[in-house]
Amino acid sequence: MNLQLIPEPQVVQSRGPEPVSGIRGWTVQLQLPVKDVRLLTAAQRIFTEVTVRTTHDGSGVFSLVTDGTPLNPLLARRVEGKHDGYVLITDTDRIELYALSASGLFYGLKTLEQLLHTGGDRVPALTIADWAELKLRSDYLDLRTVYPTYEHILEYIAELADYKINTLVIEYEDKLPFRKLGFLRHPELAFSEEEHQRLLKAAHDHFVTVIPKQQSFGHLEYILKHPAYIGLREVPETVSELCPHRPGSFEMMAGILEEVAALHPHSDYLHLGCDEVWTLGTCEDCKRSGLTPEASFIRFVNQLAEKTVSLGKQPMIWHDMIMHATAEEIAALDKRIVVVVWIYGGHRMKADARLILHKLRDAGIETLGASSVRCWDDNGDQNYPVIHNRIKNVLDWIELARSEQLGGIIHTNWGCPFSLGSPYGLFETSRYPAFLAAEQSWNSGADLSTYLVRFLHRFHGLPAALLSGEEWADYAVTDYYALIPQLLPEVRKNRLTAELIDAMIQYEIPAQRRSPLHTFLFRGAMSPGSEEVLTFLRDKYRSGYGDLRRAKLRMQTVLAELLVPQMAELFLRSRFYRPELFEADLHAMITDLEIIEQKAGDS
Repeated sequence: MNLQLIPEPQVVQSRGPEPVSGIRGWTVQLQLPVKDVRLLTAAQRIFTEVTVRTTHDGSGVFSLVTDGTPLNPLLARRVEGKHDGYVLITDTDRIELYALSASGLFYGLKTLEQLLHTGGDRVPALTIADWAELKLRSDYLDLRTVYPTYEHILEYIAELADYKINTLVIEYEDKLPFRKLGFLRHPELAFSEEEHQRLLKAAHDHFVTVIPKQQSFGHLEYILKHPAYIGLREVPETVSELCPHRPGSFEMMAGILEEVAALHPHSDYLHLGCDEVWTLGTCEDCKRSGLTPEASFIRFVNQLAEKTVSLGKQPMIWHDMIMHATAEEIAALDKRIVVVVWIYGGHRMKADARLILHKLRDAGIETLGASSVRCWDDNGDQNYPVIHNRIKNVLDWIELARSEQLGGIIHTNWGCPFSLGSPYGLFETSRYPAFLAAEQSWNSGADLSTYLVRFLHRFHGLPAALLSGEEWADYAVTDYYALIPQLLPEVRKNRLTAELIDAMIQYEIPAQRRSPLHTFLFRGAMSPGSEEVLTFLRDKYRSGYGDLRRAKLRMQTVLAELLVPQMAELFLRSRFYRPELFEADLHAMITDLEIIEQKAGDS
């Protein structure tokens, strides 16, 4: 049965050929063992009239049924013991929806909403029994360089629920409304307290748990740049890494963790980061400690963990700094820490992941996995995810989650390699692999071969008739970005995302793909008096830089809709700084050609 849903449900059974219509006009009863206004709001998005009743039968069943339909709570047992499970029945005369949790009923309503959007308010008669394979299904919001406008962030949080993502890790950096440590706030781009509270409320309203990410060891550029903290760097020339043995290091981080915890009163976790502390162990204070870098790392992380637990949060850290720790060193790691293993590629990815997962489990340490829907990929100039790598990495982690019985995966989505680095493509370009990761986290048996078509229909609103031709069988799941320019006229939803991808491709053609000038500009420098070389370069200049200027104007138009002006300028500079430097050289060469031509004319 072709339902065009993302994620695909676990079990779908037909109840007959007759479609169900007029659902939105039906009166339904919402019966809940505990009051939850979020479920009423979700039901009211679909039905014109919803009545609510709190039940006291002890069954713990959440239900929504058409007015007059007798309850059948036994159906909820089909998803007993499952994460976020629900059972949905649509028939010509009724709707029935059952769950054993508020989140389960919410996701059942989300499935019904997708069915209605897909079918133009007509849905097939069917029974769906559905649940998530992973308890924690996390997306990632990186606020270090360029990221969506505030209103777009709120829209994106609501969108996560459509794809049944239930967790969001936010790397705020200096965008948090710090109180006592107000000097850490970005002077222009930090959230106000009211904006931050609205963000957290939007997440709660859509059953999304926010996990704050506070770097606590490495990647501390925005903290260790301040004069009061420069002396805490491991080495003066590395602005991002903290010495764990320096007096004041722990006290500084403890104060910051207090602020972050206070700003997230309802978050169970606090992610401490603690990755890529490359210079650890090189300063004199570390050497005098007599500890290995791994032992120094674990000692400091245990202090941070103790502080985090005292604030009512469970600490998380990345795994990489203890990848090569001995069994004895790992045994000393605080058992209350959740270690998140992130490996984003390589031919040994699964073998290396299993190695550290087993080592941590043997030590009694809780683990999660982390894939990436966008990361370095040996390409700092990427304008959208390197899709073949990202899909493989997601699928590898889904396989690991199943074989290693992991409780969840954080699907990271990096905006840049580090705070002072060049930004990757805009956040909006990563929705394709992010929602594939969401689907696989919910249902690893979902049909990967149809994901491209389902995404184009669900996310971009392409009509089902356009996507039903035989030629679609020839496209791979990795063809999404290449297809967008030709599909752009048909895009009806999330059009800005499609226009952004198209603009980036129009930029790449002259800048990277079609004889980019910087690859042969050296010839003009080596042959300053050569008429044929300089004529060739002038011809390429006219075509290449003409296209590049048009691409820049197009990009500016799209960025103005997606970024605040300061970020739009940063992003444009990151893309055009280098070709415009080359252009200055080329101008000088072309001037030489004009002099040669003038002399030839004079003679």
